[in-house]
Amino acid sequence: MSTKDHPDWWRPMGGQNSQDSILERRSLVWNDNNVEAPDDPPLGTVGTVYIGKFFTRGCRGMLEELQIYCRGPAASTMTLRYSPHPCLGPFGEVIITPGLAWGWVGAVVEEMWNYDSLFVWVHECDAVVSWGYDIEPPYDDHRSFDGGATWTDRAARPFIRAVMTGETPGDVPVSGIVNTIEIPSTAGQRATDLVNVPNGVPTEICRFEGAGTLLETILDFATAVVPAAGVTYTMLLTCDNGVSMNWNNRQLTQSLVATTGRCSCGEFIQLEGHTYMYVRVPIKFRRLIILTATQTSGAAALCRGNIYANTLR
Repeated sequence: MSTKDHPDWWRPMGGQNSQDSILERRSLVWNDNNVEAPDDPPLGTVGTVYIGKFFTRGCRGMLEELQIYCRGPAASTMTLRYSPHPCLGPFGEVIITPGLAWGWVGAVVEEMWNYDSLFVWVHECDAVVSWGYDIEPPYDDHRSFDGGATWTDRAARPFIRAVMTGETPGDVPVSGIVNTIEIPSTAGQRATDLVNVPNGVPTEICRFEGAGTLLETILDFATAVVPAAGVTYTMLLTCDNGVSMNWNNRQLTQSLVATTGRCSCGEFIQLEGHTYMYVRVPIKFRRLIILTATQTSGAAALCRGNIYANTLR
């Protein structure tokens, strides 16, 4: 067994890579001006969100910690989210509590990261929190003006770092684009308290941020007005800003007036003053699911909903 290890770089044309590579790599993944506390960064921004940093290679391993160069008054916080690349929903998030002076502040992640690339962005930031950046190359800054749906590059470098252990010396990582194995995932759920749904008005019930596969959606209306020609109950599912599914009681029961019924995609049930809709369709999503309800019972009705999905991690 070799007593030394080798870095993970093929020859320029993808040549031989048969090296003894049994030892893990441990590294600080960074691209900034190497500023240290308590020095001021070259530039700072206050309360700014949806700016991220993209590390394009070499991140497969154990993601130990995320760090950002920041400062803020007592009890102030900011939230960092992370995913394999821009335009994907969050695979996880951490909360940062800045100190009073400038410094690198980290939050523990301690998760296996199965992707070669890593994108980290500021999702929430108190208006009194400052964090650093500069405008020196090599640039790796991306900014979104639509809540993370799309990202544009900027000639800047956010001062964000990742602490990695267990990094491989070179293999074919899960990319999410071309794979022969299932991407690792975990079960997730989003639920909501009761939401008022006016008669005939489409109303958002809950949303699920992430990337993965939908398992089931549920609506529970606190009313049991029997379906008729003018009475319908509808579930609308929007994935990544596009309409993916629109189901109503007639499709689920295959009837205009049935109070209970089912089809291959789900069930419709009216029972003890409640109207339930269950739909199970394996829809893929990359960033966001929004569950919307509409009812035409003739009056407003309270409603709660659930979204169940397998999400990429």
